[in-house]
Amino acid sequence: MAAHWPDLAVALTEQAIDSVDHLLRGLGLLLQRGRLTEAEYRILALPAQRLKQCGVHAQQIVRLQSGQVRQSHEKIDLAYVVESVLQERREALALQGITVRRQFRPVELLIDPTVAYSLVQAMLEWAVQQGSRLELSVEPRVPDDTVPATAEPGPPRGWLAVDVLLDGPRVPESVYADGVLWLLAQQLASTDGGIALQRQVEPGRVRLTAQFRRTVGQVRATDATGHDSGAPSTVFKTIGDSYAVVCSADAPTRLRALDVVKKLGIAADGVASAAQALAALAARDIHLLVLDEAHLPADAAQLADTLAQRRPGIAVVRLVGDTQPGTDQDAAGEHHEAPRIPLEALDARLGPAVMFSLSKVV
Repeated sequence: MAAHWPDLAVALTEQAIDSVDHLLRGLGLLLQRGRLTEAEYRILALPAQRLKQCGVHAQQIVRLQSGQVRQSHEKIDLAYVVESVLQERREALALQGITVRRQFRPVELLIDPTVAYSLVQAMLEWAVQQGSRLELSVEPRVPDDTVPATAEPGPPRGWLAVDVLLDGPRVPESVYADGVLWLLAQQLASTDGGIALQRQVEPGRVRLTAQFRRTVGQVRATDATGHDSGAPSTVFKTIGDSYAVVCSADAPTRLRALDVVKKLGIAADGVASAAQALAALAARDIHLLVLDEAHLPADAAQLADTLAQRRPGIAVVRLVGDTQPGTDQDAAGEHHEAPRIPLEALDARLGPAVMFSLSKVV
């Protein structure tokens, strides 16, 4: 019977998500017809949306446990990933009354970008359930087991700490519960194989930490007591300093992609032709190109040739049709490593793809 639990979990979550989708569509229809007020809609929709999110998290856990996730380890900056998640969710956090303080130092890791992004999301969501005042820090640190004087200093590891400041002495019971978000975070860490998670209660705060063993390059670290070994603390550059161009000959697709990119806090412009894209490239430094290969401009070949000569390292995200075949090299001169986002999944998948791509070039 135990062997059937994954199939049962999949069936239950699919049914729950499908039912919630029908419920939300019905509530939206009642709202449009004036049968519900905006306030009534929010009251009814909020628990349904939470149920759907719980189902999505359960599906993630099942996929991870079954080995359906194919990892592709890449060099990314942990601080950039965390900042990107915060930028993406800044409006939602503000509406919830969540305040966030941050202290980031660059830490380059070798990790699958999707695993890194999902883990940060899960840790942040877990923290939001515990309280409304958060402190996030990212830094390279020497692990505890190499601190004694008799031991050789080990290589620094990446540390992400999410602290929840408590309003009183009472600790929320959910801190100790193995809820779906905690289980998801643990499963993501287990899937990677190089991440250690720990939750602990300290005076006045609850702390959730992730220790990443696969750091890249030489970094100056703090020791286990938090003492800096010499490198000054820096404030990490946010994605608001990046600039993106969305190139699509189809106006509705161009506007949809622009909306997603701008909601991430990234400055962006939309163009309908390669000539316009190259004019934008000449006017300022472009970090990312979102290219709609399902609606290519007629002069796309010019764009590929120019980028290959002038900006071979530019980050590219490709929008493709559902049945569009893959190629070894796309219209922007990028090879198959460039993320490919189906148009039908643009709203859900373009944001994460943009963040992961920018983390390699900014």
